[in-house]
Amino acid sequence: MNRSTIFSAFIVLFTGCSSPQTDPQQCGVNNPVQDLPWLTEIVNKAEADKATMAYKGNYIGTIYMDTYKNQSVFMVKMMMGSGGLYAYLFGCDGKQIAFTQEEAGTLFTDIEKHNNVVYTNTP
Repeated sequence: MNRSTIFSAFIVLFTGCSSPQTDPQQCGVNNPVQDLPWLTEIVNKAEADKATMAYKGNYIGTIYMDTYKNQSVFMVKMMMGSGGLYAYLFGCDGKQIAFTQEEAGTLFTDIEKHNNVVYTNTP
C-alpha cells in the first residue's frame, strides 16, 4: 500500500468519526432552513441583520437542531427582540416550546455540546 492511500484512509477514518450525526430528514424535510417557512423567515432576518443591522443585532446568532423530550427541536440562540432572552426553543411546526428556568441551563448546554448547527451568522 502506498503512502497516499494510507494517509487518505487515516483522514477518512478520523474526520468521519468527528462530524456530528443528524437525521438527513430533519422534521420530514431535507433542508429545514429552506423547507420550513417559519425557520426561513428567521434566517432571512438574520441575513439582513448581518448585512445591514436591519434588526439592530437581534438576529445575530446560531440555530441548532436537537432532541428535547423525544421531539425534534430548534434552539434559536438569538435575542429576536426579546430584551435579553438567551435562546428560544421551537418545534418542527414553528411553535415555541416552554421550558422551566431549571431546565434551561442543562438544556442549552447539551444542545450546544451536540453542535448540530443548521445556521449561523457569527464568526
